[in-house]
This record gives sequence, C-alpha cells and structure tokens, in this order.
Amino acid sequence: MDGSPAPDQFWAKLKYKNDDRSTGEIVEWHPLLAHSADVAAVTEALLQRTILRDRLAALIGWDELSDVHVARLSALAALHDAGKVNHGFQNRGHSARPQAGHVRPIVDVLSTPSLQEKLLLPLGLGEMMSWFDGRKDPDHFLRATWAHHGEPVDSTRDQDTSLWEPDSRNPLDELKRLGEHVRSWFPDAFREGTPFPEGQSDFQHAFNGVLTLADWIGSGFPYADDREQNFLKCAQEIAEERLTKQAMLAKSYQESLETSVGFSGILKKEEWTPHPVQEIGLSHPVYEKGGLTVLESDTGSGKTEAAIARFFRLYQEKTVDGMYFAVPTRTAAKQLYMRVYETVQRVYERQDADPPPVVQAVPSYYKIDGVEGTPVAPFTVRWHDEEEEDEARERRWAAEGPKRYLAGAIVVGTIDQVLLSALQVRHAHMRSAALLRHFLVVDEVHASDVYMTRLLSAVLDHHLAAGGHAMLMSATLGTESRLRLTKKTVRDDDIPPPDEATQIGYPLVTHVSAERDDPTPKVTEPSGYRKDVLMTAERRADDPEAIARRAIDAAREGARVLIIRNLVEDCRRVQEAIENQLGAEASDLLLSIGGTPVPHHSRYADGDRKRLDAAIEQAFGEEDDDGNPIPIQGVIAVATQTVQMSLDISASLMMTDLCPVDVLLQRIGRLHRHDRSHPSGFEDPECIVLTPEERNLSSAIVRGGEKDGQGLKGGHGLGTVYSDLRVLDATWTLLEDEDLETWTIPDDNRRLVERGTHPHVLRDLVTEKMKNEPDDVAEAWDQHQNWVVGERTADAVSAKHVLLQRHKSFGHQQFGEDLEKVKTRLGQDDVRVEFSEPMPSPLPPNEGPSISALSIPEHLLRDRGEETVSLEDLEADDVQETDEGFCFIANEKRFRYVHLGLSRIEGK
Repeated sequence: MDGSPAPDQFWAKLKYKNDDRSTGEIVEWHPLLAHSADVAAVTEALLQRTILRDRLAALIGWDELSDVHVARLSALAALHDAGKVNHGFQNRGHSARPQAGHVRPIVDVLSTPSLQEKLLLPLGLGEMMSWFDGRKDPDHFLRATWAHHGEPVDSTRDQDTSLWEPDSRNPLDELKRLGEHVRSWFPDAFREGTPFPEGQSDFQHAFNGVLTLADWIGSGFPYADDREQNFLKCAQEIAEERLTKQAMLAKSYQESLETSVGFSGILKKEEWTPHPVQEIGLSHPVYEKGGLTVLESDTGSGKTEAAIARFFRLYQEKTVDGMYFAVPTRTAAKQLYMRVYETVQRVYERQDADPPPVVQAVPSYYKIDGVEGTPVAPFTVRWHDEEEEDEARERRWAAEGPKRYLAGAIVVGTIDQVLLSALQVRHAHMRSAALLRHFLVVDEVHASDVYMTRLLSAVLDHHLAAGGHAMLMSATLGTESRLRLTKKTVRDDDIPPPDEATQIGYPLVTHVSAERDDPTPKVTEPSGYRKDVLMTAERRADDPEAIARRAIDAAREGARVLIIRNLVEDCRRVQEAIENQLGAEASDLLLSIGGTPVPHHSRYADGDRKRLDAAIEQAFGEEDDDGNPIPIQGVIAVATQTVQMSLDISASLMMTDLCPVDVLLQRIGRLHRHDRSHPSGFEDPECIVLTPEERNLSSAIVRGGEKDGQGLKGGHGLGTVYSDLRVLDATWTLLEDEDLETWTIPDDNRRLVERGTHPHVLRDLVTEKMKNEPDDVAEAWDQHQNWVVGERTADAVSAKHVLLQRHKSFGHQQFGEDLEKVKTRLGQDDVRVEFSEPMPSPLPPNEGPSISALSIPEHLLRDRGEETVSLEDLEADDVQETDEGFCFIANEKRFRYVHLGLSRIEGK
C-alpha cells in the first residue's frame, strides 16, 4: 500500500523513504492481514511440500501429519503477529505515544486473566482448544507461536491493559477480523481430527523453528497493493515461486536426476570402482525412520565422495531435502566447498539438469554457486558476477547471513553452524528446523573435546528422533567414542578393554537406525593405498635453529618440507630462523607470496589468509587450476594446525610437534598424500616428531592447586593447546616402541589410536607412574589425572547448561541472560579490532589499503592476572605504517602486523 496507514488501519510492516527510519517518512505499508497470510502460506508450503512434514510427525511418534494437522499449524502461524494490534505497536507508525513491541504484550495476556477471554476468544481460541490433548498445551503452542523472534519469552503480570482498549482504533475488532480470516483461509483446521498428543515438547520447539523460518522468508514478500485482494492466495503464489528458487522445495531438483547418481556420477572419471568403505556407505539400507552411519577410514580413502554419494541416494529417494557438510575449521570449509560445488555441477551437467544452489557457510566469506560476494548492508550482499540481481536474489537468499545458512539446499560450512542449532542462542530453533531437512555430514569427528562432543550428541539426538539421516566420518575414532555415538545407552562394561579394542577391524562402517539399539560395525577392506611412515622422535622442540638446518638441507635436496608447530610463536621462531640462515635464498626455498616468505598460521587478516591457502596449495598441491601436475621441488612451509586437515597438500618430509596420536595421524595425512615420486632420499615418507629435551611431561603440571591458564604451563602447547598430558605421554611412548619404528597407514591406525587414547590405557599409565616415579612426580600425575577428570565433568556440565532444553515444554524454556556468550567451543574468543582507515597488507602485491580489521586472540589483549577483555569490538589506536607493515595499539597493548603475521610487541 502506498503512503502511510490511516490511524484506524492495522499495519504489520512499514517502508521508509530511502529505507531510512530516521526520515520519519513512510512511503509504503503492509497490512497486518497480508503479512499474516504471507507467513501462514510459507508455513503451509514448508509443511506440505518439504520433508519437514515427516520430521515433525516423527517427533510425536506419528507416521504423518494429515492435511488437517498441517492446516492447524498453518492457522496458528497466521496468528503469529496478533500482538501487533496493540496501540503501542500501531502508534509506531504515527509517531504517537505510548509505544510498545508486539511479542511481550501478547505473551503477557497469558498471565492476565482479565484479558484472556476478551482477546483470545475473538481469535478463535475456543475452537482451537480441541486441537490439543493436553490442558496446558494450548498455552505452550501460543507461546511458541508468538515468540518467533529468536528466543522464548516469559510472561509477566504487569500488563498495560490500556494497550488493548478501544479508542480511534479498536484492537478487539482487528483480532476478530484476523480470526475470521484464519477460519476462511484454513477451514480444514476446524474440521474433526486427532488432537496433537499431550506434552510433546520436542514438537512444540520444532514448530516454533518452522514458524520462525517462515517468518524470515515471508517478511521479504512484496507489500500488498490492494487492501481487498485475496491475501492468502497471493501469498501462496509468492511462496511457491520463492521456495522453489531457494530450492527449499526440492522436488524439481530431485526429480530432474532421472538416473541413479552413484559413484560414477560424482567423480571426474565415470569409470571407477569405489573403495569397499565407500561402497558399503552407499549401499547400506535407508532406514525409513532415520539412521546414522559412522565411517572410520584413513585419510585419502574417499570419505568425502562416500558422503556425497550417500546424499544423492537419499536425495533421489526423497528422504532428505538437502545436505549440510560440516568440518571443524573455516579453512577446511572453504577448501571443501569448491570440491562439493564442482561435484554437484558435474552431477547435474551429466544429466542435463539445473543444480540446486550450493552455499558456503563461513561467516564473512560470502559464496554461493562458486560466486563470491561482498556485504553492503545487513542481509544485503553484492555478488561478483553478471547475473541479474532480481533473478538470482531468491536463489542466494540463504547465503546472505549466518542465521540463514542452514536454510540452504546444499551447504558446506563449519561445525559451529550445526552446534548453534542446539544452544540457547537467538534463532537456535530456526536453525534446528532448517537442519532437520538435511542429510547431516560431520567430518573429522573426535572425542577429545568433551564439551563439543556433548553438543554434537544433542544435535544428533534431535535429528535422529525426527527421522533424520546423518553420517559421521573420522580417520581416528576410538572404540569408546564410536560406541557413545552409535548406541543410545553405554555402560562402562560395554567398552571393550584395550587388547580387544585394538583387534577391531579398520576401516569400519557402523550403520544404525535412529533408535541406535544394536550397532553392528562392518569391517571392510582398505582402499588399497598404504604407506610405511618412518617415525622418529627428536628432542629438538626447543631448538628452532636445529629445526631450520634440517629443513633447509632437505629442501636443497628437492624435498617438500612441512613443519607443523602447536603454537604460533614457535611457528614464527622457526620461520625467522630459516629466513636468517637462508638470507637472500629465503624466497627461493620458503613458502612465499609474491617473493615474500611467509609462514602459514591463523593470525592473518582474512584476505591474507586466502592468499596463504592458495600459496601452500600451489607449492604442495597435486594439480594446478588447469589440471596440470605441480612439480615436486624444494620448498619449506612452516605452519600450525591450520594445515593439518582438509588442505589437499602433500609433503616429502614432515616435522611436527608432539601431539595426541589421533591428531598426529591427521597430520601424517599430509605426508606423501598423492601418488607421486619424491626426490632421492625421500622416496619413503618420514615424520620427525619434535619433543622437549626432558622426558618428563609432569614438569608442565602446576602443583599446589595454583592454576596458570588451564592449570598447566608446558611449552610448545604441551599442556595448553593439548591439556591432557596423559594422551601426550601415551603418544610419546608409542614413538619409543621399537616395534613401531615404522607406522603402516592405515593398517596400524586402530591399535595406535586405542593405545594412545583408550581410557583404560590412560588410567594405567598414571598408575604405573605412581608406582615407579619419584614421589613428587607421582603426586603430580595423580593431581593431573584428577584435574583432567574434573575438567571433563565441568565441560559436560557447561554443555548441559547451555543446551536447548527440548525436554521442557516451550513455555518453560527460558534462555540464559547472556545469550551472546554461549559458545560452540570452550576457550577464549577472538576479539575484532577495527581500523578507522584501512591499512595496506604487508604481503605483495601491495595494491593499496585492504585491511579494515584484524581478529586478535583474547589472551594477547590482556596480561596475566588482568581481567578478561570484553568481547565487544575494539578500535585500534595510534596506527602507524612501517617499512615492514604497520603497528597499532589495542586495549593499551602494542601490536605489529608484518609478513610473519600478527604479534604483540612485549613490554610496550
């Protein structure tokens, strides 16, 4: 509607001149009835035309939702903005007083008996009572309906009743009008039908998520141009068009694949025999009520392709409407994204069909269908291609903000986006509902992080309870971890002792129904690729000069040398040592960008991180962008954990800090990864593990109860990055075993992981030390084991505290006070430090200012004993450009940003 609403016209949305509310000039408005129809139409389409219909039915133990039940939920959705009829909200369109919101006032009605009959009966609530078995369920469903802005809202008893009293406009008349329209829009809702069963809280939470998603989508519909038009019919037509373009209505994309995709359809070479582990993952039965597959296989055995092939089978059978492929880090997500995108393109090109959109779910890195974008306003992105904006806008809707990611069709992103769907954070319910549509794939699953494991378990519990499908993948999953993921209830005596666990086959596929009652793992033949890795432990962790000399000697012989340190500081020290020893030759042998030697770690600006990834892939990769082999020649890359997963790189020689054995196996996955000939002397893969000079990790344990950081103070990340010293000691013991001088990958993976991580092994390790070590050392290990157990218990409690309480009725679920600090990972956050004027990168080509912000680890922004810094963004002070880069002050600490990355200038 053009212009602004009259005082007696009830509006839902307003558009201001130049989209600037401060002008106060309204140029267009959208009637309340029209917006109610928009959201109801989207809800109806999501429940009629997507897999969400089956998912919600499964949550209440039904085989399906009937048309009557879909109509009832759609009718409730039409009431989602009933609170906007109050005077306080309507006054906002006329600069009048008083003013109020629309959620809290209507929720408060539920605690105000004098208003309930007056306001709720005109909406048709009297007839709706028969829709529910439980006496209290209508209250919970109304709360789930009205709390559609991202979090539950509790009602209070301090309602301002004047907000609802008739004057120049009559809120009661508009409520009655809305109720009448709802009855005419959804007549099936008011016919006879089985009531929703009592107390199904999971169902209430899921409905809120579907409704919130519908509200986000419907809020972007065009404004009505005729007050008397058929609002619902118009909204249904728009919903059909937009949901199809967004690929939320997946049917056309599913049916356009006329022949089975299988492995031949997803690989570059169509004639290819899948590895046994891939074949089993694809051919396992599809459980009607959902299922979970856990795939344990070595790095490079094709787990990614196995997951994609499984997805297309489920997609073609219409048991999922999309896929979310989750990996641990942003770098991994960005690397995997292009593989998945190119695979989807290939599948649909071979069947002469148009593919669904493929979204990259990495905040601040906007990409969909291989096209990058730049944000120009909240939820507005300028895409860098030639597509007509109007044509592509709906297809790209899910890619334009993190809260929308899970609403995409095929999505590749970090595990954080998945975990947020289970936490007490804004819009968790919407994320959760969107995720229910997907085949959930989680790569690089480990169990060393109790907190994240508990969060993932909560996600899986809900996903499988709704009949969803999921696949978890790992090269290094221990027996205990697998059992806890694939069995609903695990007792201590279910976990086999170490000797039995090491005999369990590998690779292994465990496929279970959603009930997870009887997991039966199936051993498969390996992929056929094996490598014998010479493992040596050298006490050089404290000697960057010696590390530099060894790397330089190997590089001069033509080897690709990859050095992985646990700490950025250690990475930088080795990089500097190599640069100093090489002098002018540094740019020839070191990983470089435009002739400038660089290490590879996380403390770089976003744009520079992209160039680092491209540089290391060019130096250590298999093929260039044109498919030509990249020659193997002498080069050294000094890095941190940023290279240990997902990057498709291959080294001739690896030097790495001591780390848990499962992490070490991950790192070894970057050694002789490709089937290529390496230079003389490096034909066989060798991994040198850098250890401290002293064979006594107990020196890292802070005694007497005093805590430093995490209660530990070991160098090289031993006790800080990796806090369980028992696992590190067990790994070191494996390296000292004369029978394990050579590790055969993947044949030895199972026994290595069990001997390095099994809970009985770790317990026995401490028992032996308490028997055989001096009293002070024995006491330290006993103290450490108690500390580890305590920390794990605390992490589990922390996870329970922040998880959505889906077992509680929606009206009884209230989020914590500090929603923004609920995290998907425990530990300190990065703080974003912004520059008032963008600064030039120290990495060539220096094409002018490009760095407008840097993310700084919180611990660098404070001194020991200093209070934790606020996680709010900071602005840099005293910014000065230097010959090497630039320096600045943040939180009274001075930093420099040079070719080595970000570092703090101590003593400043």
